[in-house]
Amino acid sequence: MALTNAEHQRRWRKRNLIALTADAHEIARRLATMDDRVKLALIVRLLNQQLNPKTGRCRFVKDDGGRSGSGIARSGKDGTGDCVVRAVSIATQKPYREVHDALTVAKVRNVAAGKDAWARRARRKGGVYAFSADHGIAREAYGPYLERLGWKYTSTKELPRGKGIHLRADELPGGRLIVSLPRHLTAVIDGVIHDTIDCSEEGRRRIRGFWAEPTATP
Repeated sequence: MALTNAEHQRRWRKRNLIALTADAHEIARRLATMDDRVKLALIVRLLNQQLNPKTGRCRFVKDDGGRSGSGIARSGKDGTGDCVVRAVSIATQKPYREVHDALTVAKVRNVAAGKDAWARRARRKGGVYAFSADHGIAREAYGPYLERLGWKYTSTKELPRGKGIHLRADELPGGRLIVSLPRHLTAVIDGVIHDTIDCSEEGRRRIRGFWAEPTATP
């Protein structure tokens, strides 16, 4: 007796489809029996690239810089905008609270007397935005702090289009770095991003510059 179209479709789905929510061993077994060996080889290569990246992209390690153990609570309904404190704490290996306190003081001084656009905008907004390190910090405030620690800044934003440096392990120097991105700072240690999010956009994100530790050679 001939099969109906619905039965043919069920048989095809059973033979060719598998849900990604299935057991990992079952997924692997089914993939290994697929007829298209070229596609199977491509799947294996892509998975290896993700698990063992050798494409020059930065690996990512989730790291809050010690915030969770510092006793400082999250700030505001939208979470914490403490990327500067976090990146500086991770890269310099200084305690999170120490960095947070120092940069809070630096921010207050910058907002009170600074003439840059960032300081003027913070004064207009007032409130916690004008004094809390959890709501962004201008380079005019955190830059001198890093300079006192001996860190040096290298700007890359002047490089022409197509010649810029991206957030990639094969384009950044080794060592401990604080990388400047538009509206974000992140710590990169020997090509590995240490942050609460992977901000590399798979290696496509162009950087503005980076701070290098005193012993590092850019």
